[in-house]
Amino acid sequence: MKPLFQKIIKHILTGLVVFAPAGITLFLLGWVFVKLDNILGVFFQLWIGVRIPGLGFLALVIILTFIGAITRSYVGRKLLGITDSIFTKLPVAKTIYITIKQLQSFLEIRKKIVFHSAVLLECPRKGIYVIGFLVSDEHIELAEKNFFPIFVPTTPNPTSGFLIFAERNQFARLDISIEDAMKLVISAGIITTNEKDFV
Repeated sequence: MKPLFQKIIKHILTGLVVFAPAGITLFLLGWVFVKLDNILGVFFQLWIGVRIPGLGFLALVIILTFIGAITRSYVGRKLLGITDSIFTKLPVAKTIYITIKQLQSFLEIRKKIVFHSAVLLECPRKGIYVIGFLVSDEHIELAEKNFFPIFVPTTPNPTSGFLIFAERNQFARLDISIEDAMKLVISAGIITTNEKDFV
């Protein structure tokens, strides 16, 4: 009887291990769907008196598609400018809105430019350090010396910055991800990381 019980437990655990990834994924997708559906679903329920599952989610998708299409037009760009103007003047919302916008801009940059690693270098003088991003692992020979191209972004707007060329002994690779390093730059040092080692 005991071996049979152990075999059943073993099968249950095996089934749990196999089902867990798919089960958790489906649960999370369902949770997100319900949350998004509730955004507009409650309004439809008040309007027609009946709750139709998925109607709020469908309406949200249509609205977002419509907004995306309008944004590409002249009128849409003007409305986007007005939205930016409003949110950048609100005391609390301003910080959140600008941070999200800057992260979006950074993601757009990442699509076009592949940074190899985050680095720390002395700039603009000795004893003062900035975070930069190594553009290429391949050195460039200038004036008979080997230099590496490094992009140094500005705070809080990472889409602007400047390109510098440094020799290998003039910078240290940071043992943090490029995303964490960029968050540190965008937040002006407010968002930090526990990683402090250099490679």
